[in-house]
Amino acid sequence: MLIEDLFRPRWHEQMEEVIKNMVASVIKNEQVIINEIKDWEESDKRKLMLVGEKYYRGKMDIIEEKKRDAAWKSNLKLVHGYVKKLVDQKVGYVLSKQPSVTSESEGYQKKLDEIFDAGMINRLRKVGKEAVNKGVAYLHPYFNEDGKFSFMRFPAEQIIPFYVDSEGMKIESFLRVYETEHYEGTTKKTLKKIEHYHSEGIDRYVLEGSTLILDIPAGGKQGYHFLLGKQPVLWEKIPLVHFRYNEEEQPLIEQIKSLIDNYNTQASTNADVLADIPNFIYKLINYGGVDLEEFIRELNIYRTVKTDENGDVDKLTADIQTEANEKELDRTRKAIYELGRGVDTLNENLGNASGVALKFRYSDLDLDCNILESEMQSSIEHMMWFITHYLQMIGEGDFTEEKVKFVFNRDIITNEMEAVEMCEKSTGVLDDQTVRENHPWYTPEVEDRLAKQKAEEQKDIDEYQEALEKQRQAQTGMNSDE
Repeated sequence: MLIEDLFRPRWHEQMEEVIKNMVASVIKNEQVIINEIKDWEESDKRKLMLVGEKYYRGKMDIIEEKKRDAAWKSNLKLVHGYVKKLVDQKVGYVLSKQPSVTSESEGYQKKLDEIFDAGMINRLRKVGKEAVNKGVAYLHPYFNEDGKFSFMRFPAEQIIPFYVDSEGMKIESFLRVYETEHYEGTTKKTLKKIEHYHSEGIDRYVLEGSTLILDIPAGGKQGYHFLLGKQPVLWEKIPLVHFRYNEEEQPLIEQIKSLIDNYNTQASTNADVLADIPNFIYKLINYGGVDLEEFIRELNIYRTVKTDENGDVDKLTADIQTEANEKELDRTRKAIYELGRGVDTLNENLGNASGVALKFRYSDLDLDCNILESEMQSSIEHMMWFITHYLQMIGEGDFTEEKVKFVFNRDIITNEMEAVEMCEKSTGVLDDQTVRENHPWYTPEVEDRLAKQKAEEQKDIDEYQEALEKQRQAQTGMNSDE
């Protein structure tokens, strides 16, 4: 034994110190949440979400950034709503018509019809719009004021998801960060609220400065996701469904923002030039008046101008060159629709295009919407998990193994004349219902109307045959009497 060993701490004392240092070095869970919130609020991804929403509403950078160079100059700020047009075009193309939700199980079909009502379909349209604007949108399964199972839309900029897998499919937990206003006495204050959804329930906090405080009035640490009657229940999956615009969650605005800013700037600058330059400029030689205001006044009232000896008045025409600017605007407009994968409805050749030409012009929009539809199909499959397990919980039946077919009935632009001609030529080659389904005016209600029409026609035939039979019997009776 060495003499320095006498002065060393005992082994258990060393281990206590090591453990103490380890505990001190571990960041508390609340601190992790604060760090994640700070990183998220400063992230480019969230900023793009807010920009996408602003541009959709017409609140663009030119409104704040374009300044007046001089007091006499115009400062027009022309805003062009290409974002709104492209987003609405995509959402309308995929979701304007009522989607078909079908199951081979009659009992399940009835439940699906109740859940996917007009309100739910409208919510899906809003989710699709938000996904295009922000790259991703979210639905949260919950129970409304009437105790009815439904889905609530959480604004994407409020959600911080934590995924288990690298592909971002399975959610381990998520944070919801939002602000709400309340009164303390007569003073209105804004609170930043935090909700942490995880496998063991929901933790609710209020962020004050850099400190998380449990939000006791809202529930504090809640060891369940929802109440079924009075029974607390935890979902087996984290209650959040994501709807992505594409795999990368890249919003539309990221592709076209610089082009739209350039278009707004070019158009506004050109408008300033046109507003500030008059049609002609007066050239005065030896003007006999006092000042220019007198010159304009006499010209407007008397249509005459006083000049000194050898004086003269002439005018110079302002030659405004706008051709280059118009070409730049045209190039930028085409680039917006190309990179935004939309259809320029002002294209002069669009109205009279054939069916093949229309399909070609809509190919970019169709490609983009194929990706959107594929992502939504995956998300709806996730939604169905919550729906089937809820129905199982309340004893409405076990539909977990049932298959559901969700079909987006796209609002496809076609050449109706060509489509009708093709239907006529297909009669006799295809069955009547297939021909009808490919007619541009076809809707599912057509089958009911046809059935009603056939029933009325058959009724007329039966009544006619009955009348003929009565007439024949009457004629036979007369012949027998004779």
